[in-house]
Parts: sequence; C-alpha cells; structure tokens
Amino acid sequence: MSPPPSRIRRVQHVGLKVHDIEEAIAFYRDVLGFRVSDRYNPGDNPYGPHAICFMRCGNLHHAVSLVHFSKDTEMSSRPEMMLSPEVGLHHVAFEVGSKKELENWANYIRAQGLELAMEPVVHSPANPEGDGTMGENRAFYFKDPSGNGIEIFCDMAEMDDDTNRVNDKWFRDRLERDGHAGDAADPPPAWKPGVSSMADTKERFGKK
Repeated sequence: MSPPPSRIRRVQHVGLKVHDIEEAIAFYRDVLGFRVSDRYNPGDNPYGPHAICFMRCGNLHHAVSLVHFSKDTEMSSRPEMMLSPEVGLHHVAFEVGSKKELENWANYIRAQGLELAMEPVVHSPANPEGDGTMGENRAFYFKDPSGNGIEIFCDMAEMDDDTNRVNDKWFRDRLERDGHAGDAADPPPAWKPGVSSMADTKERFGKK
C-alpha cells in the first residue's frame, strides 16, 4: 500500500445528525455560544435529502454541521448514545484554554440544568490526579438534545513523534502549572503494538 500523499493537518469539524434542528441550533447557540454561518432546508441540496446548519465557534466557516432531514422523517433523541454498543459517533470534543476555564464551564453547564455524564477528570495513568486513562487532558462530558456526546477539555498531551510518547517537557511543565513538582511523575510509557494501554488500570485505579 502506498503512503498518503501528505500529512493530514488536523481534524477541523464534525457533522452531527440531530432529531430536532431548532432545538439543536438553540443548544449550540445559546448554551455553547456558537454562531450560525449558513443554513439550508431539506430538499434544497441537489446531492442529497439532508439539510445542514453550519455553526462556528471561531473565524472558520463551521466547526459543527448540524445535519437534519424533513419533519416527517422518523428520528428521535438517543440519550444513551455514548454507552450504546453500536456503530456511530461517541462524542465530539471542544477545547478551552485552561484548567480554570474548564472548571468554569463545568459549573456553567450544571447551572443550565444539564447533567454531566462524567465529572471533570484528568485522563492520565501517570499524573497524580489521573484516572488511569489516556491523553493527559482534563475533561468532562455531557450530551446535546439529540444525545450526541460532548466533551469539554484542556491540556491535551503533546506527543514526541520520534518516541511516540508524551513529550517530557510538556508533561513536566503541565505538572508544575497544576501545582505539582515537575518530577512528581514521569510521562506514561509509549504504546506497544498488541498491548492494551490500560491493561493494569483496574488493578491500579480500582475501576470497574
């Protein structure tokens, strides 16, 4: 198999199927602060029956595409989508700038009457505050009105391409930023093909 022609730069946007477009727009606009860039109706697209509301959180045209169909299409919310064993979206993640911002967002989401599917955690097997999972990011989770999983996060680990390991300087700077000694822990080991990154998590962290 030949290699890709170039390196993918980033993941830029996500398309979410929603069961009620007006409710979805209100949620992403009024709760998360997104803006509508463009919108078209079912039947307007010559390439398919779906319609889209394009919404942005920065200066690019869209970060979220809310995909919907005509009102007579049978679609319903799926509140257990993040835990259901079927193919489809698990969650989409939105980044904030700091631990403090993340805490403010968690408090804000609770104040909107929304239930957190997971309280704020540090996804790490090495950080003193870690929960045993991967990524080093702080995060919490909730759902949009259609049941699509949403993560708010900060501090995603920077990786070292040569070692495929969390960058050592980034890891230690982050420890100090969070009030720990820079040598309080070492970055987690590099993933080994054929070995689960969480093989001993239940034993070490008591998770079920």
